[in-house]
Amino acid sequence: MEIIKNSIDKIPVIEVHGQIDLSNCYRLHDAISDEIEGGHFYVIVNLNKISYIDSSCLGVLLGGLEKVKKRNGALVIVGNPLVDRVLTLTGLTRIFPFHSTVNGALEDVKKAKAESD
Repeated sequence: MEIIKNSIDKIPVIEVHGQIDLSNCYRLHDAISDEIEGGHFYVIVNLNKISYIDSSCLGVLLGGLEKVKKRNGALVIVGNPLVDRVLTLTGLTRIFPFHSTVNGALEDVKKAKAESD
């Protein structure tokens, strides 16, 4: 698994490549936590380039969402059909804002940020 961190319009984007499972999901947890501890409460997690995701990653995403919501923020997911299927099967599409593109996620984050200001 590879994690690439960057930002667009001062919104952190955490891009993940490869497979996320119990052996490496702590790295995604750390990346999300680093952004939140750095004062970024609106975060995009781009999972568009992953080829496998297991339930341990879902726990990491839920934990990140809980942390940003406590600070009136948002955690938005960009995914692919695999991610969409996993989130749909687990019912998490009702909890996470989900997009197929980073641009769509960015618009959602900017809207959420403007509503909370």
